[in-house]
Amino acid sequence: MGRVVAPVTVNGQGPFRFIVDTGANRSVLSQNLAERLGVIATSTGEVHSVYGAAPAPLANVASLEYGRLQLGGGAMPLLQGAVLAGEHGLLGVDGMRGRRLRLDFERDCIEIIPSQNAPRLRGWETIRGQLRFGHLVVAPGRIEGVRVNVLLDTGSDSSLANLALRNAISAHTRRNPTRIDDVVSVSAGPPILLSDGIFIPRMSMGRLEVRGIAAFVGDFHIFDLWQLRDEPTLLIGMDVLSQTRGLAIDYERSVVYLDIRDRLRTGSRIPGSQTGLRATISD
Repeated sequence: MGRVVAPVTVNGQGPFRFIVDTGANRSVLSQNLAERLGVIATSTGEVHSVYGAAPAPLANVASLEYGRLQLGGGAMPLLQGAVLAGEHGLLGVDGMRGRRLRLDFERDCIEIIPSQNAPRLRGWETIRGQLRFGHLVVAPGRIEGVRVNVLLDTGSDSSLANLALRNAISAHTRRNPTRIDDVVSVSAGPPILLSDGIFIPRMSMGRLEVRGIAAFVGDFHIFDLWQLRDEPTLLIGMDVLSQTRGLAIDYERSVVYLDIRDRLRTGSRIPGSQTGLRATISD
């Protein structure tokens, strides 16, 4: 389950390899890159991950650019560890206001352009959502007749559900969802064992139907941060997104696009899994 990596220039130097993270509200530098550039931490702040908040040094960055596109700067956290997968940083969505981000998972490339001038994505499925907190696009979905909030997070290697989602499914269907095996996930902190997993046979988002999602349930910190603790919510990670051809998010119009043309396997992909996972478009 690879990540999409963008060439990013920092303070006019580079480019360096940054993982594109649609679940991060701010960009991050690796501590190694900060040392290489002579960027010094001047303060400390909190970094929020799926599993909690932790202190991290903050350093002032004059500029962050993708090609000739200015993505901002300012105080950025310095991190190290498995969450960076050996790359130079994370590219968050703090510079995406008024723009459309398009990720091509097959070619491992990205496009960032102004939303107003963005050409139509013909053949892509369109899901209209809502913009929360200025950066988080929440799309509507439905699982087992239950309305759910759907978040698309390219920075997460696993799909996650809150307790409200599992409780709502159990109450509506009068049965407990099928359990799945444990996996290990990484975040801004140490690796975490995800041990309370459920299998979601199908989820609809507009006309799009995704089959075979493996989601791990918990009282995750990120749902509290986004004020979604009490609303049934599913965070779709790269285990699902990497099975599609592409993803686009329009941060001006709060629209999500998915490209599944000629691509049938779009459910969760977990090492060792033998489940048949398909996506279909309903009429």
